[in-house]
Order: sequence, then C-alpha cells, then structure tokens
Amino acid sequence: MGLSRETIEEVKDRADILQVIGERVTLRSAGANFKGLCPFHSEKSPSFMVNPGKGIYHCFGCGAGGSVIDFLMAYDRLSFPEAVTALAERFGVTVGVGSAHPARSRELEVLNTVRGWFHENLLRRPEAESARRYLVQRSFDEDSWSAFSLGFALDGWQGLVTFARDQRISLDDLVACGLVKKGPTGRPFDMLRNRVVFPILDAQGTCIGFGGRVIRPLDSPKYLNTPETRHYRKSRVLFGLAQAREALRQAGRVILVEGYLDVMRLHEAGFREAVATCGTALTGDHLDLLDKFTDRVVLVFDGDEAGTKAALRSAPLFLNRGIEARVVTLPADEDPDDFVLKQGAEAFAARLETATPILEHLVFQTLQRHGEGVEGRERAMGELVPLISEIRRPATRDITVRHLADLMKVSAQAINAMLLTARKSPPQADTDTPPAALRSPEGRHQRMLVKILLQERALIGMARELVTPEELADGRMRQLYEKLLGVADDEFKSLAFEDLTSMFPESAADLRAIQIEDSHHTRAVVDWEEVLRNEVFQIKNARINQLLQRIKSARGDEEANQTLQELKAFRRDIAAWKHKRISLGARPSS
Repeated sequence: MGLSRETIEEVKDRADILQVIGERVTLRSAGANFKGLCPFHSEKSPSFMVNPGKGIYHCFGCGAGGSVIDFLMAYDRLSFPEAVTALAERFGVTVGVGSAHPARSRELEVLNTVRGWFHENLLRRPEAESARRYLVQRSFDEDSWSAFSLGFALDGWQGLVTFARDQRISLDDLVACGLVKKGPTGRPFDMLRNRVVFPILDAQGTCIGFGGRVIRPLDSPKYLNTPETRHYRKSRVLFGLAQAREALRQAGRVILVEGYLDVMRLHEAGFREAVATCGTALTGDHLDLLDKFTDRVVLVFDGDEAGTKAALRSAPLFLNRGIEARVVTLPADEDPDDFVLKQGAEAFAARLETATPILEHLVFQTLQRHGEGVEGRERAMGELVPLISEIRRPATRDITVRHLADLMKVSAQAINAMLLTARKSPPQADTDTPPAALRSPEGRHQRMLVKILLQERALIGMARELVTPEELADGRMRQLYEKLLGVADDEFKSLAFEDLTSMFPESAADLRAIQIEDSHHTRAVVDWEEVLRNEVFQIKNARINQLLQRIKSARGDEEANQTLQELKAFRRDIAAWKHKRISLGARPSS
C-alpha cells in the first residue's frame, strides 16, 4: 500500500527526532540545538547537530542530514516505507486503510505480549526451576537471559491459551501468530511446551516468532520453532541481529553461526556481531539483510561433514554477490558454544584472525576428501565447477576461475572448458524438470500432500489439523509444507500460483515441479478430502517405519529408549486420529 503525503508529514510532525536520535547517539545541549559525535563517520570533535524545533539533523563534517525519517533510513538501514512504518507504529500514526494493517499490528502486539509472559515465567514461576537450572548449568548468566529476553513455556497443553484468555487475546490471533494449534477435535493446544524459549526478533527488535529448546534429554525434537507466518519468514530473519546491530557497524563484519546458544555464548564473550539462521540454510535474503550492515562475513562451521556441506551450499550466494566471506572451522564435534567454554574468547579470536577465504576453504576440504592425486583432483573439480557456473556476473566468474586455477594447479582454460559443458545443461532452477530429491518414490506421498493444497486451496485448514511439518521425513518437502502452513488460511485460499512462487522464490522451482508432476489423482474429478486423508495416512505410516529403523540402528540404550518413547507417543496420536473424522463443513467444489 502506498504512503500518502499526509501520512508522511504526520509522521514527521509526531515523531520526536530528539528521542529517536538520542537513543542512538549521545547528545548534549548546545543552545537551540543538540550536539554529538556523528554516527556516520569517524570524528573526535562533535560536528553532528540535531534541531528538535525544526525536526532536522545535520553533520558539518560529512554532510549527512535530513528529517527523522532520513536518519532512521541511514542509521537502521531501512527503506523509506520501512522507516515511515516503524515511526508510525511507535508514535501512533495510522498508516493506510483497510483491515490488513490493523490485523498485522494486533498480531505483533500479541507476539510481544507473549514474549513478556514467557520471560516472566522464566524469572518468577516455580515451574521454571528446571529451565533456570539448565541455563545455569550451560553457564549462561541472567544478563544474557535479559539481553535475549529468554523465556519458559509451561509444561502443559494450555498454559498460553489460559493466559491469553485472561488477557482477552483471541484464539484466532494466537493461531495466526503460530503460537497455538488446534487438534483433531478442534481443541487448542500450546505450540511450545516445557521448553526454554528464544524470542526471534526482526532487525528493529520487534518479536515475530519463537524458538524453543527441550530441557529433558528424552524430549524431541531438540529445537522447535513456531511456524512461518505473515511476520516470520525463516529465510528473511537472523537470530541476534537486533542485539548485534551496533556491534556490526563497529566491527565491520558479521560472525554467522548455526545455533541460538552459539550466538548467546559469543555475545557473552565479547563477539557481539554474531548472528544465526533460524533452523534453515543460508539464503540470498539473509545476505541482502546483512548487506545493509556489512560486506564482510565470517562463517563458523563445525569441523565435520555437515559443516563442509554447509560451506558448499552457501558459497555460490557469496560469490554471486561479491561479498567477502571467510570460514572458520572448529574441531570435530565442537560448536562455538563448546569451543569458547573450553578454550576461551582469546582462542576464538585467534581462529577468527586466521579465517580462510571461502573458495580456498572449499578447495582444501574437497581435496582432503578426494585426495590430491590426478583422480582426486578430477573428482574435486567435478564438485567445484558447478558452483562456479552459478556465478552470474562475468567479471566475478572470471576472477574466481583464475583463483580456482591457481589453487587447483590447473589452467584457467581447462576450467572454462568444463564451465562451457556445465552451461550446456539446463540449470535446475530454471526448468520445470523435478529435482532428483522431488522424484524419489519414498517422497511421493509428501509431494502429493503439497500438490493437493496447490489444487484445492480450501483444504489448507484440514491439512493443518491432520499432519504437522515434523511428520514429513524429507527435509526439503518439510520446509516447503511449513512455508505453506505459515500463510493464513484465508490468504492462502485467495493466492494465485504465481503469488506463491513470488512469496517463496527459493522454493519456486520445487513448487513448479510439483505442480506439473503427473498423477492419476489429477486426471479425473475426485473426492479431494478423501485423497488428502489417504496421503496423510501413508505419511504417518512412513514416519512409523522411520522410527522403527532408528530404533534398530540406535547407538546405545538411551537413544533407543528415546526413539521408542517417541514412537509410542506418535502411535497414540495416530490411534486418536483414526477414530475421529475431521469435518470442515462444505466440501470444496470439484
């Protein structure tokens, strides 16, 4: 929605420029003005002036200046609409008309209210003693609890539901925020239970979602995030960014890790420029977000195969954007939390100083796996050249080819010949041929689940009640299904297929592949509700088989017992589901 001139002027009039800038810059009175050190360039003598009467600021050193909107855009790296909206929400200016904005504001207010409730639970409730003890045992002090607004979700099915009812928060808002789900009978239950809770904030510090970690060793999954919603897109948010903003500017770099506790540990150790993805792979949107603050990224990976694969996946993102990316590899089976606790902040700082450029890291790791002989180098080139082929900018690709040639001790001409062959094959992301991961027989029921939702949008509510993302074994399909569930039901029903591919560009190829996949279900008029139930039944059976296999291959009694308990609980859920017929009212038209 466009911003009217009247709205913009009202924001300028009502926003307190002295308050907004004073929260970010130390100012002292200087007659009608206020003076301080400019936040946009280095200086020893203050030349940055704020005139609250005129509602403007100006730096006589670097020339920066403008209104409160201009300041927020420059300091917080916001777009013009983002800055206006942020100020409007803070100073009570209504932006636009219609129902979408009030609903969004109400849901954000709910999320921040719940954030406060979780935090108070952790600090005050006797039931949270196990959570407090867990955090103390992990050596996190109460200052860190407060800095990240850690909380505790009560060990009950309706603790949050009851709190919300007392606060007159509607059940629909809780569901829309991903905080509550409805069971097969329609009874609501808390999404997070008996977990340490990590509020997930956007770059401006507004709570948009939550992550939860188990306290009891036998509970699973270890980490659970609230589902994606209109506010919360995992591919567009970084945990700890709100707390790291100032440090990012001062350090001129970002440290990118994988876990919430890793971020907290590094902040405690003085590395306040650390952030983490929220249980998903690094995306281009993440880098676009970071690009507002810095063009230097240090990736910290575990020293195992998973860490190497993470580097391989993320390399094209950095190479395409020309972002300076370096990699720190930790000892096997250690994450940043473990490393800093065992070896200290100085040892971690030393690792940062010796971080390897990402291309060199990939070459070293690939050669280490394949060997440095002729055959090993050929296999390594077979892995690395497809990554280089994804670089779109010719100049960047040419520089990278020359660098790779030096590292691999081959000619640039040989690499260019391999690139020419690679380019003759259609790129996967630009074709409707289903990726290999989407053609496996084992995943056909999961694909069909998504296909049904693309075909009959009205069944999204039924799917939400019948099967959770966690029940989908294939990680790619699980993420895609979770994204679809993150869209509000009414909005999902009205979206065109092209809207979904625009909303989730990183999943566009998968959506197109599923959309065109041939299936006997789509060749005739069918009972879509019954087809959905059948596919869900197959997915649940596959989940049981997966758990049985995990029990057989468990390493030790503890792991086997944990999986057995998970299996028993899952079977109980299925038994209850089989005996209840879900009714959504009117059946979608054929």
